[in-house]
Amino acid sequence: MNDKKIQTVVYMGVAAALCAAATFILIPGPNGALIHLGSAAIYTVAVVFGKRIGAVGGGIGSMLFDALVGFSGYTLFSLVIKGGAGYLVGRLTEKDNNPTRLRVLFATVAASVWTLVGYIIAWRAVIGSWAAAFANIPFSLLTSALGIVVAVAAAPKLREIVRSRTEKRD
Repeated sequence: MNDKKIQTVVYMGVAAALCAAATFILIPGPNGALIHLGSAAIYTVAVVFGKRIGAVGGGIGSMLFDALVGFSGYTLFSLVIKGGAGYLVGRLTEKDNNPTRLRVLFATVAASVWTLVGYIIAWRAVIGSWAAAFANIPFSLLTSALGIVVAVAAAPKLREIVRSRTEKRD
């Protein structure tokens, strides 16, 4: 394995740990809904490091959180939903050398819609009730809004810093 591949694997692991840890900063809601900083971490990581690291970090980090807190019914859903959100944000922002805040806003809103639809399905499957699933929508929207605000505010500058330091080492 070459140095670049090792670096990518390390970034994926750190991204997963960051996403899991950020999800622990939370306010619990009914029926397993949470307002947390996990989406902020996923969106930011995806803008800074791209779709692969965003997908792996978001998916594994969210799945790890679910496993650690006993939300085992959600682990595979979180892998797909949050991994997809990380992929989507990274895919929509990685082509630009310096994505604008507007581009980051568009990418994170798209990922938030993906996440909302995914978790409505997950809540229905795990809880067994459409009414309970729809009752969790405000919590999902608040979590996504928090993630959008953090990513739009911080990710473009963080990406610029990380890329400039990485180029200096190459």
